[in-house]
Amino acid sequence: MRADDSATNEVVVLLGTRSEAVKAAPLVRRLRLDSRITATVVDSGQHPGRVPEALAPFDLAAQATLQPVRRTGSLAELAAALLTATDGVLAQRRPAAVVVQGDTLTALVAAMVAFWQRIPVVHLGAGLRTHDLDRPFPEEANRSMLSRITALNLAPTPTARQHLLDEGVPDNRIVLTGNTVVDALHHLLDHQLAQPPDWIDPTRRVVVVTLHRRENWGGGVFGLCSGLRFLARRFPDVQLVMVTHPNPTLDAEMTAQLGRTPGIRLTPPLVYPEMIGLLSVADLVITDSGGLQEEAGTLGVPVLVARDSTERPEILDSGHGTLVGTDPERLVAAATQELNVRSTAERALPFGDGRASVLAASAITDLLALPSSPGSPPHPPTPTFHPAPLRPTAPAR
Repeated sequence: MRADDSATNEVVVLLGTRSEAVKAAPLVRRLRLDSRITATVVDSGQHPGRVPEALAPFDLAAQATLQPVRRTGSLAELAAALLTATDGVLAQRRPAAVVVQGDTLTALVAAMVAFWQRIPVVHLGAGLRTHDLDRPFPEEANRSMLSRITALNLAPTPTARQHLLDEGVPDNRIVLTGNTVVDALHHLLDHQLAQPPDWIDPTRRVVVVTLHRRENWGGGVFGLCSGLRFLARRFPDVQLVMVTHPNPTLDAEMTAQLGRTPGIRLTPPLVYPEMIGLLSVADLVITDSGGLQEEAGTLGVPVLVARDSTERPEILDSGHGTLVGTDPERLVAAATQELNVRSTAERALPFGDGRASVLAASAITDLLALPSSPGSPPHPPTPTFHPAPLRPTAPAR
């Protein structure tokens, strides 16, 4: 779609979770440097309060917030509510393009509605795959379906780009940008916003744990919690910090299994700068989160991936990550290895050089065929990737 096909050059960025907001924030900031574009952020309300919290450290806020009504908490209920609300806001605004991020229900629904309204869809973080529709569920299906209706796929890694090509996505609809999470980390660290919680004991080693994937609920969580209790007994000098999930059912299960274990601290979700501050002083991360694989790896922290597969094979290929699944024996063995024999070698990660938002914004202006103007940002050169982990100097312990 050319710029003159739309009433304005408005780009709507539709977000519903903290992870989406963090990764989209650097792109929104970059788009707003371009006088030819109006970048509007819409909060879908999928995770109430999380988008404003994540945007705040980047001096951003949503211009509109949807309010989907949820009673049962089912995916179908949320999708139905988001479909109607998103249809209304896009019909009213008629933007030149809609940007979605990642693989959430917000991303899928917003992309479908935009497609139905013949608005070009831009997918930030496109091309991640495990090739297993059950893992992660339903994210693998969400992102696979997204690629069929996306006008511009912004791939974070060469592997992601290749996945899209293998699926028949035309090369002219794919741009390799790097991962905007690296841009976000640069922003927080450069502005000294990433500080660990004040309750962290600087004399003890830190292991950060998060668990939330639906396929791990039940038996998987039980096995992982068993392994964590064993680690707490084996390493009394280590403080294990379990950052719980907003889902009340999952939070209750974690509290029941770990709440009274010496050496394990359960904490509610931390604001994003504090979470990055916690990661910056961590010696090990145990997680089933995709975003934490990227963030910890970029900071140079070893990661044990509590899943049987990952759509981020770069974390494994670089030596920063190890798949342990949900088996407590595998978890304990891998964690013991990391805590007893910590490698000091620098290992590169192909998640980008902190300029992904520049490349993504340039690709969007190309999609919209915007004419050059004296006030527009310069067109960036071919991307390069960050050569070494980005990690601030940790306090002495």
